[in-house]
Amino acid sequence: MGAAFVEALPVGKFHGVGPVTASKMNRLGIFTGADLRRQSLALLQQHFGKAGAWYHTIATGEDDRPVVPDRPRRSSGSETTFSNDLTDPADIEAGVQAMADEVWAWCEKARAFGRTVTVKIKYADFRQATRSRTLPAIVTSQGRPARRQHRPRADGVSPRQRYPAGRRDPFEL
Repeated sequence: MGAAFVEALPVGKFHGVGPVTASKMNRLGIFTGADLRRQSLALLQQHFGKAGAWYHTIATGEDDRPVVPDRPRRSSGSETTFSNDLTDPADIEAGVQAMADEVWAWCEKARAFGRTVTVKIKYADFRQATRSRTLPAIVTSQGRPARRQHRPRADGVSPRQRYPAGRRDPFEL
């Protein structure tokens, strides 16, 4: 019964497969779990990098992670797949700020605050870069002046040659 469920499941419903990845899978003729299962590990890694191994495993219904029901939530996050690649610093800033506001709203509602801010950037070719900054004290206020100092720097994340001399690297968060 479980195998039939996984085989019929659209790839966009699998954990870790977002709209962009599902679209890429569809272009490769992969629409369901059954289609995904028929693909070789090599093909999936060629097109999806490290995530290819995960997709190969979940297509067989394997997931060795322990189930921990009713555990307390320890983090909050927000992710967005933009319809177009963002290259303008102002657009990137607005996108990051909207996600930060969403996370902050959850923190205030849950009265759960932390010290670590992490930014993950996923490129159209599925490469990823992650930067993190842990602060000495828990952040309990979203004050604007403090925001920039709390953000992780993303040195080496963007191809700097794409930005004219003197123009700020939009990924320097």
